[in-house]
Amino acid sequence: PLLPLPSPPIGYGAPEVRAGAMPPAGPRRASSLAALVCLCAARGAPRASGQFLPPGTLRAPPPGSSGCSPEQVKDGEKFGLKYTYKMVSEHPPNVAYEEYCAELGGVRVRFNDPCAWAHGQAQLTVAHFDGMCKGATRTIHWHDGADEWGYVSAGRLRTYVASPDGLPWPASNNVLEQHGVWYFPQGWLHGLTCLTPESEGGCVFTIVFRNPVSVPIDNHNFDTTVAQAPDAIAAASLSLRLDVYRKMRPAFAGSGGQPVNAMPGSSPLVTMVAPGVCEPDCPQLPETTAAPAAVQNSVEQTVQMPGGVLLHQIRTAQFPFAETMSQERTELPAGAARPLVWVTNADGLLVVTSGNITVSLQGGLAGSSNPAEAHTAFTERHLGPGDVAYFPVGRAYWFQEATGTKPASAITVFNVGTWRSMEMAEAVSLLPSWAVSSNLHQSRAAPVSHIYTV
Repeated sequence: PLLPLPSPPIGYGAPEVRAGAMPPAGPRRASSLAALVCLCAARGAPRASGQFLPPGTLRAPPPGSSGCSPEQVKDGEKFGLKYTYKMVSEHPPNVAYEEYCAELGGVRVRFNDPCAWAHGQAQLTVAHFDGMCKGATRTIHWHDGADEWGYVSAGRLRTYVASPDGLPWPASNNVLEQHGVWYFPQGWLHGLTCLTPESEGGCVFTIVFRNPVSVPIDNHNFDTTVAQAPDAIAAASLSLRLDVYRKMRPAFAGSGGQPVNAMPGSSPLVTMVAPGVCEPDCPQLPETTAAPAAVQNSVEQTVQMPGGVLLHQIRTAQFPFAETMSQERTELPAGAARPLVWVTNADGLLVVTSGNITVSLQGGLAGSSNPAEAHTAFTERHLGPGDVAYFPVGRAYWFQEATGTKPASAITVFNVGTWRSMEMAEAVSLLPSWAVSSNLHQSRAAPVSHIYTV
């Protein structure tokens, strides 16, 4: 029989459920999208079920505030308005843990400054981690205002995330290799552990957040939350006896502040697992395969563009758990360009993952006080690995491998699950050629050929 279930959390369907069993209890987030579970077996019969996750979002969220003051924005623009941020090539790490993974130069963490680009109005922010090695763990945490999309540039990374109500699983545990991606919804408790030793180069990854607020502000570390609670409350949350908890607490008491910071004596962004835990290998966990929160690049759909450019695309259709974010990974042969395009329903954040790239944006975030910006080209040359660019919704952009001698690659992450792009060459080929010629100020009509289809 078909049995109705109560409304699920936003964006997520129900797990496999035994015939006659009640769904797990817990808090729920309101959703306009119903999740259905088909219980196709009678009580006592062989179990069979199906689950339905909602389609990806089609509209970017309403613009939010970064909290940047006019003075901060003015200071960020003192060397000129930009839509790029050379996060690695020109900025030192925001936080460094030199005592960890010393053979790789220590763990280094960088965040972009939301006030230093796009008038402080960019709707996506980013963090970049490198120098991570086997056993280095991104502190378990959650984000109060951001969904999170992650991309592995190098190494093997374990991801883990807990569901607030057991849907579509109690927890998702996955191991990712190069080009793998993950998606964690706002408020879900999660963490990461590098599995690659220093001798093999460790782990490098980038995280994009669907939020205009600076990443450290939106971040809530597990250790701080526990340390700031009364001992009895904290012990109960960890399922520990009070005396056991009190023996443990001095080791992380500093994470309770005040103030709280990212240094080892307070609430670090990265910790190392206890000696021996990852020797010779880190503990294995069962891999989540049903609607996982992380997927390998085998799910990508690939589009070939002129000049040998490859677009590897992941929308919600390819990654069902990722409801509100998506990604296009671009491979550029030497000197090749990703052609003119704009996205009709999402903002995008580009991250250079290898090589050297020139980026150009046609039209910024114009307003009544700066109307000319709507028709201004913003071009930045020589963005390197870890450097980023912001593409506001509806603004045309292109980017190109800058050296002419070596290939390059980048990812562009969008703040919807299903982005819709307008490829200039394709769109123009579908319009009357005489109108196109006239708009290019030609005295004679010239045909515009169909070039390719996306």
